[in-house]
Amino acid sequence: MKKTIVLILALVAVLVCGFAAFAADEKVGFVDDMAILQQFPKFKQAQDQLSAISKKKSDAAKAAFDKETDQKKKSQIVQNLQLEMSDEESKLMAPVLKEVNDTISKVAKTKGVTIVLNKVLVYYGGIDLTQDVITALKR
Repeated sequence: MKKTIVLILALVAVLVCGFAAFAADEKVGFVDDMAILQQFPKFKQAQDQLSAISKKKSDAAKAAFDKETDQKKKSQIVQNLQLEMSDEESKLMAPVLKEVNDTISKVAKTKGVTIVLNKVLVYYGGIDLTQDVITALKR
């Protein structure tokens, strides 16, 4: 029985050392995604397009809403507007966010970083890749 316990403890020690060695090879970086998006011109363009579409669709929905007397149909008009705006946002923002994510990945690989976190998750340490990503996106 003692031999089994000693063997299990030895196995656990080997596994812990192995995980520690693996973790030591990891290089952690972080980005401030909001700072990146605020300085990315394509994000601003997508927001402007979304605002214009929102105004146009909202005006049309408001006109239909004001003409309608049935509460159920009014509710349907509002739901349709919300669904259409959600679809528009996905269409406009998906390529922008993909480009940002791809750029973060490229910058991380260039810097030898294997793990990238959002800045709000980092309490201490790590490599700030934010400015490098902003610079890469502006090219």
